[in-house]
Amino acid sequence: MSVGQDLLDVPFPKMVLSLAQAISKGQMAMDLASLNTLKILAKTKFDWIPEVTEVLQRVKIDTVGGVDVSGVDVQLLAPRTGVQLTMIQAGILPTFYQFTESIIEFGASVEVSADFLFASGTFSSHVNYKTANKYSYSVDGSSLLRTTLKPTPPPTRLVPKFITVNTLVTPPTVTTSD
Repeated sequence: MSVGQDLLDVPFPKMVLSLAQAISKGQMAMDLASLNTLKILAKTKFDWIPEVTEVLQRVKIDTVGGVDVSGVDVQLLAPRTGVQLTMIQAGILPTFYQFTESIIEFGASVEVSADFLFASGTFSSHVNYKTANKYSYSVDGSSLLRTTLKPTPPPTRLVPKFITVNTLVTPPTVTTSD
């Protein structure tokens, strides 16, 4: 059996179907991994500090040559108490991927020298290193499967809509994420 014949014996529809099934299984595994990441991000909480206040005050440092030199004193006021947020509320979303391109490529080449053309009758023989060099016979084969993955944003239905009611101002304000 030659390399070229091996490549020709592979049924093309079966190869395409196998690639499609592999892509489908891979896509499902990646989607499940992204959904599991979404669940973890929705459950992981941290203390979010909404604001930090610094007070800058001019202070006299010294007099140099009769000239007052001043500086700045930075006073950090205690930050407001942290608010519990999930990673999703903080805007960290999982990455989803999709297959955007798939290529199947295969080829074969058989080269025979002129010595074979002048032989009479039909014969068959397996080709080894010695006969390949003696009769300038060579067989090449190759195959390639290539796919391209691209990150995509999570499906919009998976990202919750946030409604913020700010009661710290009068009148209270309501904002929504879209």
